Amino acid sequence: MNARHSTPFVLMRGGTSKGIFFHEKDVPQDRSVLVPFLLDIFGSPDRRQINGMGGADKLTSKAAIIGAPIKSNTDVTYLFGQVGIIAPEVDFNLNCGNLTAAVGVFALEEGLVQGADSSALVRVHNLNTDRVIHVHVPMSGGVPVEAGDFSIGGVPGTGAPIGLDFSRAAGAITGELLPLGGVMTHLSVPGYGSIDVSVVDCANLVVFVAADTIGMVGTETPEQIDQNDDLKKKLNAIRAEVAARVGLSQYWHSRTAPSTPMCVVVQRPSTYQPFTGGDPIHATSIDLTCRQFSTGATSKAMAATVTACTGVACRISGSVANQYVGQHTSADSMLRLGHPSGIIEVESKLIPDESRILIDSAMIWRTARRIADGRVYTRVDGAR
Repeated sequence: MNARHSTPFVLMRGGTSKGIFFHEKDVPQDRSVLVPFLLDIFGSPDRRQINGMGGADKLTSKAAIIGAPIKSNTDVTYLFGQVGIIAPEVDFNLNCGNLTAAVGVFALEEGLVQGADSSALVRVHNLNTDRVIHVHVPMSGGVPVEAGDFSIGGVPGTGAPIGLDFSRAAGAITGELLPLGGVMTHLSVPGYGSIDVSVVDCANLVVFVAADTIGMVGTETPEQIDQNDDLKKKLNAIRAEVAARVGLSQYWHSRTAPSTPMCVVVQRPSTYQPFTGGDPIHATSIDLTCRQFSTGATSKAMAATVTACTGVACRISGSVANQYVGQHTSADSMLRLGHPSGIIEVESKLIPDESRILIDSAMIWRTARRIADGRVYTRVDGAR
């Protein structure tokens, strides 16, 4: 009889993502062992992930490993893994902000952090980016509150709002908020000429490009973008050139479908039909139209880290995102970003400073819930 190994797990939704959570003590520490361990659990590589727990979508093929704090003024460590679906690889070069909301809940429910009666602050040290995110979790009777009336685009129903503060996450990937040195860059892209982009690194590394400049309308569905091979080649060429400029060439060429840099195509507020159905998203209800592209495919929703970064980019005068924000948006108002599944809001403010750009706030709200827990059986030994 073949040996089977089992590992405790918790399946959680955080925002518009879903992931399998583990305690650090229960999984391999050596990345060369951890990668095949996670691939086995998720059933990768396989488009359907039929032989594992993966959901056959990049928003559900995610792992979170939670451990004890190693940095002062933090409560837990959080290592995120984007598990490949078709490619047999796990990307550790970025953070998943949506799952960060679930990290706060997991830490409280698993007894890693003690919460107060009405709310709890969980200071999450993301190991992928070496940045700290403050997670504000509503509490009642010493346990996290799940039920509430807060809704987010792309998730049916409602839940209790969880605040994510990314203001301490500038330079998460490159160490610089503006890694190309300026607000706007005339990027020379091989095969496509010069394209105006803004590259901003806050919580995640994001390349902002206007839909008009690359032949897009800006309201395309994920399927329409992903079925356009010429457009995908152009988007990946832009991302590849930025990766080379910021020192990520080795990472980029070592991956079949690299996650970073992300690309966000922006357009002025527009009316469109969400691909999930329901009522149209009206131009008057959003401040910016966004389509996010990475790992070779278009996201069905905005990543939380990308949302925080977009909020900051919108406040930077002269950036691509700033130029396309709706005319009636004020510096103090919440920014409403339209994505394929609905609308996500971000609170972003800069601190006035003549010599550099300082971030005062980069806050978004998500919901989260524990879906299942138990033991997952693997063919790869998960012992440390």
